[in-house]
Amino acid sequence: MIRILFFIETLTGGGAEKVLRDLVNHMDQTKFDITVQTVWPCDAAHYLAPGIRFKSMYSSESKANRLRYRAEAETGLAYRMHIKDEYDIECAYLEMGPTKVLSASTNKRAKKLAWVHCDLTRAVADPQAYVAKTASWYAKFDKAVCVSQSVKGRFDELFQNRFDSTVLYNVIDDAAIRKKALLPLPDGMNKRRFTVLSVGRFSPPKKFIRLLQAHKRLLDEGMTHDLWILGDGPERPMLEQYVEENHLQASVSMPGFVENPYPFMREADLLACSSIYEGYSTFMTEGVILGKPIVTTDVSGMRELLGDSEFGLIVENDDEAFYQGMKRMRTDTALREQYAAKAEARGRDFSAQRLTKTAESFFEELI
Repeated sequence: MIRILFFIETLTGGGAEKVLRDLVNHMDQTKFDITVQTVWPCDAAHYLAPGIRFKSMYSSESKANRLRYRAEAETGLAYRMHIKDEYDIECAYLEMGPTKVLSASTNKRAKKLAWVHCDLTRAVADPQAYVAKTASWYAKFDKAVCVSQSVKGRFDELFQNRFDSTVLYNVIDDAAIRKKALLPLPDGMNKRRFTVLSVGRFSPPKKFIRLLQAHKRLLDEGMTHDLWILGDGPERPMLEQYVEENHLQASVSMPGFVENPYPFMREADLLACSSIYEGYSTFMTEGVILGKPIVTTDVSGMRELLGDSEFGLIVENDDEAFYQGMKRMRTDTALREQYAAKAEARGRDFSAQRLTKTAESFFEELI
């Protein structure tokens, strides 16, 4: 039995938290004794399969505990004070905080893994300052585990190949996605006409303002449609202001964070990713699993997922190219149908069982 710890700040939300839940919930508990430890408490039973141990560092997310966490992580005390058990493998499942905490591990026998979910050359304001700050952390890990080949390439480039890195693709619960997609839309949400959907945190990397601007241009050219954007975050006031100032309230809906986005994905005619950078987009992968036509900017992971626009349309990472891609997919019905069929075929490659077995073999070989 291999004892393995996954450490992350929280289990709630999307992104890394979601793919961690899918990974551990599919792992073979006859081979792995799994503990998930977070900084902040949550209803773990809602997220984790029976048999998976759950711990949190603090009993509540208060201002005092946030200051405490910052101080303990900075001084290297967080690990000593809060991670008490012995493990064979210790995984920091997110950059920054979790990586900093586990870099101070006192468990000399454990293999240590640092997960990298994003293109760090784009995700941080000053890449060289980030290297100066974090190189000593990554030096304490046996491997950096990157979620795509492009993320690995950027990581290796940033740290000048100083650290051993590898790629493990995210596990996504394909069966659950297909089942949840059959549920009805929430009350108050109805599809009226051609609909574009995007999902993500309302933050600068997702660049939803680019999506809204493309939406407005299409409307101005007479191509009526609705736009749904699911999520929340710090840019919501700015996005809402743009919608109001441009009189888009009749065609744009931003209902907030939705725990089950899959009925929206089922109903949408087109899925759009307007990001300026990604790691390996969960939303786009889920769209492929559901066999939806996709238009996306050329960000990390998309060519691994979609090929050279084989399974979805990839456009240059700029506003005009994104608008032109949206217009092409809005007006070309045959192209959408072609991409939907190709995406459905590609989606069969994302079996949670197959991807979990790859991860399990990696853990076993590490030991």
